[in-house]
Amino acid sequence: MILFVLVFLLSFSSVRGEGLDELVNKIEILSPDEILREMDKLPQEERIKLQVLLLFYAGKDEKAKELLKKLYPKEIVSNVLLLPESTKAIVVDKTEEILYVVGINKGVPYVEKKFPCITGKRPGDKLEEGDLRTPEGIYFPLYWRTNLPKMYGIGAYPLNYPNILDRKILKRNGHGIWIHGTDNPNRPSHSTNGCIVLRNEYLEELRKIIKPRLTPVIVVSELSYSTRESYVDEQKSLLDFVLRWKKAWEDTPEDIEEYLSLYSKHFVWKNGGYREWVKHKKRVTSQKKWIKINISNVSISKDGRLLEFGNIYVVSLDLDYRSNNFNSRGKKLLYVIKEGRQWKILGEESL
Repeated sequence: MILFVLVFLLSFSSVRGEGLDELVNKIEILSPDEILREMDKLPQEERIKLQVLLLFYAGKDEKAKELLKKLYPKEIVSNVLLLPESTKAIVVDKTEEILYVVGINKGVPYVEKKFPCITGKRPGDKLEEGDLRTPEGIYFPLYWRTNLPKMYGIGAYPLNYPNILDRKILKRNGHGIWIHGTDNPNRPSHSTNGCIVLRNEYLEELRKIIKPRLTPVIVVSELSYSTRESYVDEQKSLLDFVLRWKKAWEDTPEDIEEYLSLYSKHFVWKNGGYREWVKHKKRVTSQKKWIKINISNVSISKDGRLLEFGNIYVVSLDLDYRSNNFNSRGKKLLYVIKEGRQWKILGEESL
């Protein structure tokens, strides 16, 4: 059994881990302290593989199998498609009331931590102010607040609810949706007015992870899963679309039609819909001789809901815009859908 597991683990390495090979060859002659010291020298993925081996050696087969499933899952959480380096995403399962911290390693998401949380008193998606539901969708923590009433525990992260799609397409209102703490360790489940609440000690751990305006918070009724193959295909397709959008924007002084073709006819922004957007862009572009755009800190997240226009994907990026007559920097959000086989931008706003 051990030999089979070893062959299985090493066969999944994209680069053969010589350090792990050497350690496995010596594992029966090393003391526990020596094994731990050798493990510390290994890359993270190699350490996990060795932990699986050691669990099998100790006769803890079920724990080893559980760790093996996490390392090489047949299906993976597909709500998180791309993250900036050293950034994690937050995925909140409203039904189970679990907050997941999700990272990406070698292009594939994994659950790093999970915490119990408390969500709205009523089930379902938020529709209007005061309905006691936690909204589903993709949001971003804006900043950290303290010196709040006792009911908020150690502090809070206000989220950017309602976003442009909430206001313009889904016609949802309300405000004040926060991730905050609680001083009551026995607070019952599903007891908030719409916020996401964690015990203070859990929120303190999250503060080390959350980066305001950068960490996506994906609120779902249940997690989305896909195979590794379809996940990677979707990831690549969306990233290609973002790069195509960037290039088309830079090329608008010569040809604006390619850029406009990337927007849905149902597109919304702060000043109206698609028609107003086209007029605005043509007017602005008429004054341009050149445009240069740099993008960074790109994240791509998948909304768990299947709405009338399909799934929504939210692209967050830092934008450095330069042109002959105007320069700017800021955070931009693109709300992307699929129309037929083509990606289209349904909404756009600054954060």
